[in-house]
Amino acid sequence: MSFMKWLQKIDHVTYVVRPDTIRKWAWLYLEKFGGRMTLRVDDTNPGEKSSMMLWCIDFGEFGIALVAGIDRQEKSHVTAYAERHGDHSVQHVAFQVPDLATFQKAMVEQAGLHLLGPILQRNDGFGWVRQVFAKGYDDSANPAEVGFPEFVERPLKKGEAFPEVSFSASAGTGLYQQAQEAMESDQREAMVDFSRMPAGWEPPRVGAT
Repeated sequence: MSFMKWLQKIDHVTYVVRPDTIRKWAWLYLEKFGGRMTLRVDDTNPGEKSSMMLWCIDFGEFGIALVAGIDRQEKSHVTAYAERHGDHSVQHVAFQVPDLATFQKAMVEQAGLHLLGPILQRNDGFGWVRQVFAKGYDDSANPAEVGFPEFVERPLKKGEAFPEVSFSASAGTGLYQQAQEAMESDQREAMVDFSRMPAGWEPPRVGAT
């Protein structure tokens, strides 16, 4: 049983789109659904073998991120996801937690949580964030084709920076590179170790009987 309410709310949802459709989806979220563009990067990794477009749209209580693959000498993992699931498909949902380092430690110990890389700290288009990707929900396919969760921690007041920096803002290889490397090496590993689930476990019964 969990005694800690770890997941506080949905922070943002990331949709994989195509380079030729990203503008129409941005038009819908901005002009019709009332969002506000907070970041537009048309090439997150210029000069690299592959890259992606990243457009962030804020709705106050949550955000929408649109990503589209850019293929050069190699295929982007974002392109591979779109080929498998289609245009405007959910790649990952980011859940906000109160303390990311403590959450990570608890979930590794209690559920065997497998992470894609180290915790990073940066401004992600919605504000300052500590963030980490977990491995995919399914280990039967290449990681580029599988949805996964992201876990984030933000300062108490939206838009503010963290009062302290306990690790480098450029720690690790970056989220894009982490996912690209997972695709290239075909690292098939599920996000948690479900063998730790007690035999016969059932959720509590609620409502009418």
